[in-house]
Amino acid sequence: MYVLTREDARHRSTVVTVRHIDVTLHLEEAASEKSSYRVLSHMTLVSQEPTLFVDVAGEVQTVSIDDVPLAPDQFTYDGERLDIRGVPTKREVTIAVEADCRFSTTGEGLHRYHDPEDGRYYLYTQFEPEDAHRAWPCFDQPDMKPTWTFHIYAPNEWVVTSNGIGSSQDCGNGVTLWDFTTTEPLSSYITAVVAGQWAVAQGGSWEGSAGDGNTASLQLRLLCRQALADSMDSDDILAVTRAGLDHYHEHYGYTFPWGSYDQIFVPEYNLGAMENPGCITFNENYLSRDTPSFALRQKRANTILHEMCHMWFGDLVTPAWWENLWLKESFAENQGTTTAAEATIYTGEWASFAIGRKAWALAQDQYPTTHPIVADIPDIPAAKNNFDGITYAKGAAVLKQLVAWVGEETFYKGVRLYFQRFANSSTGLEDLLGALEEASGEDLGKWKDAWLLTTGPSTLSLSWTSDDAGRLTGLHMHQDGLARPHSLEVSFWTADNGVLRQKCHLRVRIEEAHSAVKVPPELAEAGSAQDIDLVVVNDLDLTYAISRFDEHSMRTALAYVSTIERPITRAVIWSNLFSALRGGDLDPRDYIHSALTHMAEESEDAIFERLLATIRVARSFLPRSSRDRCDREILNTLAEFMRHASRDRGRAALRLFVDVWMACSDETYTEAVLELAHGRHSDRLPFIEGEESAWDLRRACAARGLVTEKELDSWLETSPTGENRTRWIRSRAALPDADIRSQVWNEICHGSAMSNLDLSASLQGLNDSTWSSPGYVTQYFNHLLPFWKNSSMGLGIRFVEGGFPMSIDIERQSLDEDPIEAAKIWLDEHSEVAPALTRLVIEKLDDLQRAYSRQKQWQ
Repeated sequence: MYVLTREDARHRSTVVTVRHIDVTLHLEEAASEKSSYRVLSHMTLVSQEPTLFVDVAGEVQTVSIDDVPLAPDQFTYDGERLDIRGVPTKREVTIAVEADCRFSTTGEGLHRYHDPEDGRYYLYTQFEPEDAHRAWPCFDQPDMKPTWTFHIYAPNEWVVTSNGIGSSQDCGNGVTLWDFTTTEPLSSYITAVVAGQWAVAQGGSWEGSAGDGNTASLQLRLLCRQALADSMDSDDILAVTRAGLDHYHEHYGYTFPWGSYDQIFVPEYNLGAMENPGCITFNENYLSRDTPSFALRQKRANTILHEMCHMWFGDLVTPAWWENLWLKESFAENQGTTTAAEATIYTGEWASFAIGRKAWALAQDQYPTTHPIVADIPDIPAAKNNFDGITYAKGAAVLKQLVAWVGEETFYKGVRLYFQRFANSSTGLEDLLGALEEASGEDLGKWKDAWLLTTGPSTLSLSWTSDDAGRLTGLHMHQDGLARPHSLEVSFWTADNGVLRQKCHLRVRIEEAHSAVKVPPELAEAGSAQDIDLVVVNDLDLTYAISRFDEHSMRTALAYVSTIERPITRAVIWSNLFSALRGGDLDPRDYIHSALTHMAEESEDAIFERLLATIRVARSFLPRSSRDRCDREILNTLAEFMRHASRDRGRAALRLFVDVWMACSDETYTEAVLELAHGRHSDRLPFIEGEESAWDLRRACAARGLVTEKELDSWLETSPTGENRTRWIRSRAALPDADIRSQVWNEICHGSAMSNLDLSASLQGLNDSTWSSPGYVTQYFNHLLPFWKNSSMGLGIRFVEGGFPMSIDIERQSLDEDPIEAAKIWLDEHSEVAPALTRLVIEKLDDLQRAYSRQKQWQ
């Protein structure tokens, strides 16, 4: 099958100008066992050459030019690429391609979900970076931006939405035709169709203007599965939506151009969300049948605002090719966080970024496979792999540094110039930088070279000298690694009766590897040096770097971090401690003890939940004997904490509790976990309501072989929701039973109907299990390449991510299969496989090797 390359895409956009694509979809029989549907695309264009190719995955039925059918010898088709010959040149023509395209269960193309709870059908599209041609014939590359018109035939009782505003007419025989208004110029990957028996919540209207002479009047709607309708907390979602529209119109100077604003929460989604103009799709995991926690709502708010930013960055102005993916994703990540913090109740969002998303970036940037923010993307598989921590979180952090460097007012002035100059077109790196340079009056060439074209984080630290009277006589900022320009904050703290109080702070602007910093007056007084108990480099998290504590600061932070009032400072401190943990400068036992000590005092839910996640990582850096001792402390602390915690925090703590209990040898809480799994109260552990918590407990019991497949079946029968079915699949796969594990592997490798979520749940369950017999590592690597070759890339990524054997213990290495050696051997024997697969395996291997090194260090 053909893979679109950058070279072919650039040539095609040079010689073909696509003006309009009209798509007709026949979904009348989508609620059936039928695996495909008929689609017709009319593509109006001007070609400079008599040959061109159209992207389409399916079975092509007819091809015509200006209503004249083509003979079989006038086109060739390989299942992905349709080459057409004899195209009239230098005049407008309409090429029509009729095809049968297949419904998807992988989250790519036109995905179809059959709800096991009530039998209803739901369809939605997901295309980025190049899956639109799975749903309809088109020119599937970002710099070709025609206008689009959609027509969808669907059952009468279905709700249908798309880009544009829809109107419907009854065609008889139970079928309705939906016609949508023609869009503004739009790349194929953000076209969308959503159809099915959706529940709809009307959100009223929003009206506004960006001061450019235009106005927008939008009807706000929320859609989800009928089974989740009662779980749609519309008030919060709509409040965030309205706040975002207000904020972006105030700052961007370009009025929302897309005409509608539907937000749809969809099942079996591969991503968090997708920015289809006027038809934004979200992972339905952002809804909860239990009361959604504050942390979940905050994360959802960020995602809503991230996707809304894309209405301008990405949709209105689109990167010409995927090496400039940062022009949309980095900006959306940065602006979504900014808007949440400034315009909604989720004011701690930058603290959440500092401790969470930025950790993703720093980890990705230390892999052997790291790449610049502006990366080399030769083809579509490379593009898919670059939706990663560099493009999203590092790019967002670098943009935050740019704002600190040039100033917020200048930054938004440049943004407004960019939209005015390039609306409805596609751009590259120099286009945005040109607008920012014009706004700032600065040459940003050095900034670009240092930040966008290099790899790896710099490491920042501060040293000082003092005289005999304890006055600071000199401050020096150091950059290890690449020296970049930074504008950042440094704060100095004193421990006063067990509470940290800020003594002073200063703004530092550096460009060299070693820079002298002016000593603030507060530190030039006698005795000041003795008062410095903690120095926080990069307080406020204004730049992207690893910040290294001096030894005294690290011990002070571990002891007193929760006494600092400002959330962003606590988040930066925890981020620095976690970097020290990963780098081998901090004993995991000290980190775990500190996180357990301070979590109950942490006021920010996002920081609290991140602490729980980092405890999981810290455990993996300890060999079994040391880990067992830590596990007892974790279990006992969490058990006591859950007795007094809020429901939100109790649920989060329970997730960590069952993961630790499932993987450890401690039997103290076994009877209590079993009682709770069966819905009975226990004296040792508090009962936490909700099906998600119940299935967490059941999965843990299954992994340790303490419940049977029959018991799992009966729990599912009691509440057969789609979410519970996925939880059941994972729990069943976790059972340490040879026959069941064999069945699961067979379903993974030979089950043609397995969906994306089912695949991940099955692999995660196999990895959860306490199954002790050898074979899993060998089996995984034997299946890896065949699965990759025979599946979509989306499923292939899930196979690597969900199934890779991540458990390692240096004290048992001689007894078990060695996943490090197995991964190395696989890489050596498969040097010619797809680079995208090789990269994923290398990154997983790097995680294993880091855990191995830390275990050796701390044994």
